[in-house]
Amino acid sequence: MGKIHDRSSEVGLWLGIAALAAIASLSFIATMSRYFLAAPIGWVPDWAGYLLAASVFVTTPAVTRRGQHVAMDILISYFTAPAVRRLLGGGSLLLTLAILAVMSWIVWQSLATAFKAGTLTAAGYPIPRWWLLAFIFYGFASSGLHVLRMLFEVLGGKNVDQAVPHAEAEGF
Repeated sequence: MGKIHDRSSEVGLWLGIAALAAIASLSFIATMSRYFLAAPIGWVPDWAGYLLAASVFVTTPAVTRRGQHVAMDILISYFTAPAVRRLLGGGSLLLTLAILAVMSWIVWQSLATAFKAGTLTAAGYPIPRWWLLAFIFYGFASSGLHVLRMLFEVLGGKNVDQAVPHAEAEGF
C-alpha cells in the first residue's frame, strides 16, 4: 500500500507541473489574443486560479513525502542525543498529523455540503465548488497519510533523519 501511495503522490506532482504549464500557456494565449486579435479570453483568469489551487494541493503529498516542505527544525538540530531527537521529531510529526487530520475533516465536511447543495464558485466562469475542495481534501489527507507513515517509522525505532526524508537525499 505504501508504494501505491508513493506512486499516487508522484503522479500528483506531475499533474501539478502540468497544471502550472497549462496556466503559463493559457496566460500567454490570452495575452496574445488580447493584444494581437483584440479579443480577450474572459475565462482564462478564472481557470488559471482553479488550476493553481489544484496544482498546489496535488503536489503537496509529494512535497511532504520528500521532506521538501518548510521546516522549523531548530530544536531538533540543536539536540544531538538520538532519544531526544526521536522524541522531538515524533512529537512534531504527531502535531502535524493532528493538524492535517482536522483540516481533512473540515474540508471533507465542506466538500460534502457543497456537493449536496450544488454550490458553484463565485467567479465569472463558475465551476462546482466541490471540485476544488476535492483537490484540497486530497492534499491534506494524502499528506497526513505520509506523516502517519513517518511517525510509525520514528516510533518503530528509526531516527528522525532516516524517517523524514530530505530534499538532498533524493537529489533535488
